[in-house]
Amino acid sequence: MTYHLEINYMGITYTFKKNCEDTNEDFYHISWLIAKQKPKNTKDIEKATHLATLWYYQKKYQCKYSNILQNSLKDLDLLSLDL
Repeated sequence: MTYHLEINYMGITYTFKKNCEDTNEDFYHISWLIAKQKPKNTKDIEKATHLATLWYYQKKYQCKYSNILQNSLKDLDLLSLDL
């Protein structure tokens, strides 16, 4: 069974499909973080998905990334305050 989540954020509706390796909780938080980045097109969605996933795994599993990537992920800290 495929699990989908539809999020309406700031007037834009996003539909997300769960990866089989993510828990429902992971999927929920990553999806919201993607939506909060307000991606406008496919390229933006791919970038937002990548950053949101890395950010979430960094927080959940204490993953470490390069300093350049760490700086990009810090920008997501403010978007995640209510997750």
